[in-house]
Amino acid sequence: MDRHDVSEEVTAENVAQLHQEDLKIQDKFNCRGLTYWFDDQRKTAFCLVDAPNAESVHRMHDHAHGEIPHSIIEVDPNLVESFLGRIEDPKALSGSEINVISEPGFRTLFAAKIVFDQLDLKHLSQLSQVTQDYKRKICRLIESYMGTVVNQDRYEILASFVTAKDAVHCAETVSRTLGNEHPYLTCSIGLDAGNPVSSSKSIFEETIKISKRLSRLKLSISVSSSVHKIYNDEISNLSFNKNQFKLISASELAFLNKLSDYLDANFGRPELSIESIARKLGYSKSQFYRKMVSLSGDSPNLYLNKLRLDNSLELLKDGLNTTSEVAFLCGFSSPSYFSRCFTKRYGIPPTDYIRAIDILQ
Repeated sequence: MDRHDVSEEVTAENVAQLHQEDLKIQDKFNCRGLTYWFDDQRKTAFCLVDAPNAESVHRMHDHAHGEIPHSIIEVDPNLVESFLGRIEDPKALSGSEINVISEPGFRTLFAAKIVFDQLDLKHLSQLSQVTQDYKRKICRLIESYMGTVVNQDRYEILASFVTAKDAVHCAETVSRTLGNEHPYLTCSIGLDAGNPVSSSKSIFEETIKISKRLSRLKLSISVSSSVHKIYNDEISNLSFNKNQFKLISASELAFLNKLSDYLDANFGRPELSIESIARKLGYSKSQFYRKMVSLSGDSPNLYLNKLRLDNSLELLKDGLNTTSEVAFLCGFSSPSYFSRCFTKRYGIPPTDYIRAIDILQ
């Protein structure tokens, strides 16, 4: 898939004609132009091409009309269809000489993270079934708001929406109707929006990363400033429920990305301290503390502890490491300290969690 940033004068009809020029000579370059998306508002076009390599796509465009792409990435057709809804041209209108597509590739992504705490042995026996039922309800709500589930694993769901309005209203409904359904399960949601091809190497890479990071703030619904703006454009009488939504400003998002990049690479270091993190990111300890509380509602120490415990869940469920190994991999100073923190957070020791996972898999 490639991206073209076009001038203000370019219309959907112009892009449709360029697409036709590609189709005329595509065989010379062993390419097959499958379809494209055009966003008149943002002046971007995205072409989906079956080709042996990026150079062939570049040469085809250059030979056909000279409008070479600004970036090209390799994509999985199944992912393209999940995110964007199709991998071929839609049917042309009856009587049309040329198939003009005015559908943007811009999407709002919805990342839901299922969070559990304070389990007991009775809950453990029900955990797998209850979690699956909970996820199915979220997926049904996503589909009812015209969203598409792109991917889901044990504790996370990623979905794509054409409009910010549908994504926001779906998130609000999920939070309102499922938020208190179970005493030990909740759902944290992050919303961000973007284009399928940017400076990254995979489809919607930056938007996926941000929406997932927002969902891991453990707030009810965290909304990026880009989604906020788009929603405001779509519905002028914007009124987010402040008890459900946390609007994340551009500066807060920049801080979150900077923090997450550093912690993702270093959370396993037991010597990591709040002072060293603050210093590495360029803040005083007091500045860092205020930013963390404002963003997540947690102190830096508590945020780091939760991050480590979240990562321990993923490692424990994989079953590739012992409890002691997971403790050290996640940055805990000792297995006994890890066990105390785990039990305090989730209500059961990690050994019970491992046994439950083994039984339920």
